[in-house]
Amino acid sequence: MKSFQAMLEFLLMDGALLIGLFFGITWMVVFLQQLGVGGALNARLSGLGRWRGAAMASVGGLVTPFCSCSTVPVLTGMLRADIRLSTSFAFLIASPVINEGVIALLLGKSGLMLALVYVGVAGFVTTLAGVLIETMGMARHLRPLSVAAASGALMVDAPGGMQRSSTLVAVRVAARLALVELRQVAPYLAIGLLIGSLIYGLVPDAMLLQLSTSMPEAWLVVVAALIGIPMYISPITVIPIGYALLAKGFPVGPLIAFLIAAAGTSVPEMILLFRIFKWQLVAAHVAVVTLSAVVLGYVIGALWPMIG
Repeated sequence: MKSFQAMLEFLLMDGALLIGLFFGITWMVVFLQQLGVGGALNARLSGLGRWRGAAMASVGGLVTPFCSCSTVPVLTGMLRADIRLSTSFAFLIASPVINEGVIALLLGKSGLMLALVYVGVAGFVTTLAGVLIETMGMARHLRPLSVAAASGALMVDAPGGMQRSSTLVAVRVAARLALVELRQVAPYLAIGLLIGSLIYGLVPDAMLLQLSTSMPEAWLVVVAALIGIPMYISPITVIPIGYALLAKGFPVGPLIAFLIAAAGTSVPEMILLFRIFKWQLVAAHVAVVTLSAVVLGYVIGALWPMIG
């Protein structure tokens, strides 16, 4: 009964949150494109090399408090604007992995130094991941994207030719195109939410605490990351979950690995990514998030006794 209630709460609460975030962020991307802001930013990002572009994307991920699913509209816009894969992939990873909830948790429990270490290591890992993914030729595993929802009606005709949309027109067009995009992803989102609710309802909170008493911490970091991968945790819920598990004696290294993995990807996001990635890139995304979570879990766990 409790599992069914948890599944229902996930479908209703998190489903509404994801739909709202997806629509809102898609609207924002299209709106900025119409006002010319998106075009200028895309042109700047497109002109950067692999390392600089990936590094800037990681910084962008730091300042954008997106969950794993809500990065997909931004990623789609970047790819449609022909921004190179190293930059786009680095943002996809960095936005949820450099997690504001984890930063707040470390600031509250340890202080500034460990939070800065976390940001620095996470930024390096996500930048490196973006560069390696492009260097390995993974761009061949991108699916062709329809441009209708991203570029259709982004400009309006005027006597002098094509002009930027007025603010009012931009608001209306962005809303219409965001709704088109939401309708296109609705089947993927529905399937992802259903599977996510099953996982959420069947994985009890006590599982992590039980595991912490049955295996060495070094192994628990990896196991916690693997448990977190299919789950969905928004940046907002990272803080209360983190505080609750720490208060119950859960080790900080495995906790960080779990929170980053759960915030960094999820079943709903994986299914959404299949619209734009072939399975090889989806698998690479999951592998990078898992590795990032494990690395950061080990780093924070090792430094916690000295700095925390």
